[in-house]
Amino acid sequence: MRRYCLVAAVAAILGALAMSQQPVVADGPDRVAVTNFPEVQRVVVNEPVPQTRLETRKALAAPADLSDAAHLTEAGSLQTAGFTHVTLSLVGNLQGSAQAGAVGVVLVPDVPEVAAALRNGVVQLGLRAEAAVSPAQGGHFSSESVTLRLGFPRYRVFLYNSTSKTAEATLYAYLSTS
Repeated sequence: MRRYCLVAAVAAILGALAMSQQPVVADGPDRVAVTNFPEVQRVVVNEPVPQTRLETRKALAAPADLSDAAHLTEAGSLQTAGFTHVTLSLVGNLQGSAQAGAVGVVLVPDVPEVAAALRNGVVQLGLRAEAAVSPAQGGHFSSESVTLRLGFPRYRVFLYNSTSKTAEATLYAYLSTS
C-alpha cells in the first residue's frame, strides 16, 4: 500500500508540473544593421576594356628538338594578364631545301622555378603548338590553331625545330577572355 501511495504521489506531482508549464515559444528574429560598408566608390573607364589582343613574335629557329631544352630559340615574351585563353598559330618556311620534321612553339610560364627547370633541360607547364614540315610543301609550314587556357600572367616564348635546316617562324598569339 505504501508503494501504491508513493506511485500515486509521484504521478500527481508530474501531472501538476506538466499542467503548470507554458508552451515554449521562440523569440522573433533580431534586427541587424550593417554599418561597416564604405561609401559607394565611383569608377571611371575612359576606354573600353580590351577583350582580345593579337600578338606576333618572329624568330629564326635553329635546329633543336623540344627534348633539347637548352638549345631552344627564345622569341620574346607574352604579357597575358587579364586574359584567360590564347589561340596559337605558327607559320613559316625553312631556309634551303625542304626537310621533313616539325617546327613548334612552346610558351613557358615566366616564374623562377620553371625557369630553373628549363635551364636544367626540363620544360614544365608548357603550352604548345606544332607544325609538320613536309618536303612536298616546299619548306613552308603552318600549324593548326590551338586554343589553350592560360594560368600565368606572363610567358616566355621558345621555338623548336626538328629539321636540319634553320626555320623562319612567325607565331600569332590571339589572347582572349573567353
